[in-house]
Amino acid sequence: MNVVNVPVLETPRLRLTWPSPAQIDGYHQAIVGTEIFDTLFWDGPSNPRDLHDFWTDKASHDPEDLTLSLDVAAIERASDRYIGGVSLRPVERDRSILDIGFAFAVDSHGKGYGTEAVGAMVDEAFRNRGAQRIFGNAFVGNHASRNVMEKLGFLYEGTLRRGVCKRGTWLDQWMLAITRPDWEARRR
Repeated sequence: MNVVNVPVLETPRLRLTWPSPAQIDGYHQAIVGTEIFDTLFWDGPSNPRDLHDFWTDKASHDPEDLTLSLDVAAIERASDRYIGGVSLRPVERDRSILDIGFAFAVDSHGKGYGTEAVGAMVDEAFRNRGAQRIFGNAFVGNHASRNVMEKLGFLYEGTLRRGVCKRGTWLDQWMLAITRPDWEARRR
């Protein structure tokens, strides 16, 4: 069995890492039955085991393999609760172009956790993972997700018309991106 380094990024209020089984159970309880999935590409777990299987799979891959996605749970440091997650996904295993996705439990919305966690992952991608471009999509009308990205320097690049089919309905998506020069300019 290969021993894999567990990813850990620290922010003032969050620890971005892999969650424990108890934290996974708590997150499942916090998200199931909420409207969170109306604004996400993911329709949510079909049962509690889905989240455990997802994290078991992630723990079997080396987070330092820059051709694979880096998926972390946002653990609120004050409560030790798993409140959300962020993923950096290389496009076609190219570590220079990354797709970022994030989701937070409804009871954690409006507190700046998304901006804090996504910001830490953007910094990680440009500082340590060789990223040149990071893009994210949000359904048209999901102003909260768009605002998170724009606060961090992502620029609106356009609308993907009928970009995804969600629950039998074709939806438009906003595409936003930040490039290495954008990120470097924000650091000056």
